[in-house]
Amino acid sequence: MKTSSRFLLSLASLSLLAGGCATLGQAVKVGGQLSGYHELEDMGGSMEKASRDFTEEEKYYIGRTVAATLLADTPWKSAARLTTYVNGVGSTLALASSRPEMYRGYHFAVLTGKDGNAFACPGGFIFVSAGLLDICRSEDELAAAMAHEIAHMVLEHPVQAIQASHQREAAASLVKFGLRKAGESQGELQQLTGVFDNVVKDVVKAVAQGYSRDKEQEADLLALDILIQAGYHPQALADLLGRMAGHSGYHGDPKDRARKVSEALASRNTPALWSEREKRFKQISGHI
Repeated sequence: MKTSSRFLLSLASLSLLAGGCATLGQAVKVGGQLSGYHELEDMGGSMEKASRDFTEEEKYYIGRTVAATLLADTPWKSAARLTTYVNGVGSTLALASSRPEMYRGYHFAVLTGKDGNAFACPGGFIFVSAGLLDICRSEDELAAAMAHEIAHMVLEHPVQAIQASHQREAAASLVKFGLRKAGESQGELQQLTGVFDNVVKDVVKAVAQGYSRDKEQEADLLALDILIQAGYHPQALADLLGRMAGHSGYHGDPKDRARKVSEALASRNTPALWSEREKRFKQISGHI
């Protein structure tokens, strides 16, 4: 006789609480084997695969898909001199980070959007909006915004968004299976259907709207170290954040982030401002 699906669902739920998605996948797979439900066994195998670490090649191709989705809504700005300049700043910052190389390298571009925004997609794709460039008053402030996005990349925040999305999708599939086997109403199944069925959309949302408060702060603090290592003045990050409160699109609470950045700067040695960068930034501003 087949084991009750309610029992299997309870077993899987306990495993999720105990050890995360990998343990959940193992429990569901074993439960399917013991009960004779091959669908459940296959589901557990898929969940195990979803919970593993992505290869660098996989991150790159996932990032390309996420980047293409963003570009479909907001095209990139085809200005050769501006693109070269932004890539120069971005590459300098990337080399100063603990992740100087990516599979097929970093890719920096300027989007046409007017919101003050920047995005980091998996695999080394980093975008800044033309609106953010308009808000920046110096190359140091532009570098500060880009260092924050590189910090997200170093800390694997975009990849973590993918893994979280996989976990939600896996959990929803398991719930739908349990409801179907337990004979629940079709209406409840329809309500669940489609809620977690698109990983790319979830990741695009995380990339575009920002991460949790803790992750944004973590990226801010790492950005300070990247800026200092690259020779940029880290106060630029606090200055930029302090002016973002009146602008749409930027992630988190800018004033709160600026305050915490300023507090962190008290314990760091900062390089001097370099006037040559200010000349460069003024020259390129006409191409935004």
